[in-house]
Amino acid sequence: MKIYLSILFSCLFIGLLACNQANEKKNTDMRVMDPIAEVPQWLKFVVGAALPSDSLNIWIPTNNLSTSSLIRVPRFPSLKREENKSPSPFDIHPIDTSAVHLISGVRNEQQSFQLSVASVNDITGLTVKVHDLSSEKGNKLSAENIKVRYIRYVPVERARSEYIWTASSEEVYGNEVSGNRSPDVIADPLMELPEVDVPAYRAQPVWFTLEIPESATPDTYQGKLVLCTDQHRDVTIHLAVNVLPQTLPCPKDYSFFLDLWFNPNAVAVAGDLEPWGEEHWTRIDCYLKDLASRGAKTVTTTIVPYPWEIGWLWGERRPQTYIGYPSMVVWLRDRSGNWNFDYTIFDRFVETCFRHGIDRRIDAFSLASFDQMSHPQIMFTHTESGVSDTLRFDSPNEKYKGIWKTFLRDFENHLKKKGWLEKTYLSFDESSRETINATLDLVSGSAPVFLNQFSIAGRIDTEPLARSFSIFYTHLPEYSHDRDNDSLILRNRKNDPQKTTTYYLCGEPAHPNSFTYSPAIETRMIPWLSAHYGVDGYLR
Repeated sequence: MKIYLSILFSCLFIGLLACNQANEKKNTDMRVMDPIAEVPQWLKFVVGAALPSDSLNIWIPTNNLSTSSLIRVPRFPSLKREENKSPSPFDIHPIDTSAVHLISGVRNEQQSFQLSVASVNDITGLTVKVHDLSSEKGNKLSAENIKVRYIRYVPVERARSEYIWTASSEEVYGNEVSGNRSPDVIADPLMELPEVDVPAYRAQPVWFTLEIPESATPDTYQGKLVLCTDQHRDVTIHLAVNVLPQTLPCPKDYSFFLDLWFNPNAVAVAGDLEPWGEEHWTRIDCYLKDLASRGAKTVTTTIVPYPWEIGWLWGERRPQTYIGYPSMVVWLRDRSGNWNFDYTIFDRFVETCFRHGIDRRIDAFSLASFDQMSHPQIMFTHTESGVSDTLRFDSPNEKYKGIWKTFLRDFENHLKKKGWLEKTYLSFDESSRETINATLDLVSGSAPVFLNQFSIAGRIDTEPLARSFSIFYTHLPEYSHDRDNDSLILRNRKNDPQKTTTYYLCGEPAHPNSFTYSPAIETRMIPWLSAHYGVDGYLR
């Protein structure tokens, strides 16, 4: 069933953004799906030449409904035909409205497909009506199983590695996706709106998500999609859904180990919400529901503020990510120097994840965050005043270790009371073997249960310490100087049912990846690469 997991996984990075639709930087008219004020005259000429008709143009990207979700439709279509070259998947072939367009899937699966429209004139009131589907045998598939969303275009940000050591986007998939770089936008978030407007000379994809019920009878169902606009006659497109007899397990039961480091603070910042206020929790719930539907396995928690803090310009320190991860545990110290720990946010976040079925493991970041051992500090709140403060140390001395031991003992006791101890791992991201080794006496002297519950993402030399291990993509055996030994290590882990092994991608490499501008097909590749390398899943 991993074939179908890859299909489900492919739309994750686009789908998650739908929850945050109301907090996009808005145009004057929110019904227009890009931030572009004016299209240059030369680009209008290019798009006009690419559109087959001066009226309403409707097409299936890739000209095949079953593969249409594998590309991002350029906001500004163009013709770039070279001699002796096969047709581009971005070429526009007017849809055959007399044909029946087929999509197939198994029961309990989610399939995606898209249509696109454009015109040299403004289109207003674009909406799509979905009709119920039925088979010749009288079986029914409700229109409610097909969700319609409209793709919004956002500015492209390039990866550093494109300029250093990997291929550029243009080399991978050409110029079309980024809109010829003038202006530079790409199709990404899926907007749940009743209708949209499409300015002249711009394409507008419509994204369909088909959820095939587990109870569906294997059969071929036919129905209609009706595209409506204010300017043109309704256009009916005939759709057939072939439901195959196989059944996928529920997402929480997927064997593929999907580990995505979700940052709740990014939701608050993007929505201008009070952190951990009720509206923030409502929005978090939306994201977690979507994450769970993809089979996410881990709860990403923070036990210290900004565990990915790094050195920056002019001696400044800041989170590595644009929006940092604040702590879900509040460290409190009173005037007498006694320490207490408030787990209110931590508990609610874990419980919310568990309620959605994200409950395989709780990752706690982090006892050693990046260069924490060279710049040890403890951020806390004064119990009496509520003022935040920081203790800084020249080295991880006995006082520093003593505070951490106090926390780890308290943390272990709290997890025991909640019944979460066996699922909770102390987590390390790209910490060196030396750094992790330096924490071993600290853990063994306070909460030794965690010595067998380390989750580590990094180089293979840290693998012996990790019950859960994720290796960076470019450190996989195919790229290793010691390929045979590294392959043996991964095989041995695979044969140990107590261990989990994944590979991960981060800010690099540029390809493959799941950046805003990444080709959609790259995201499809990610779980297949897990199978290729013989690991249990994927971490982002």
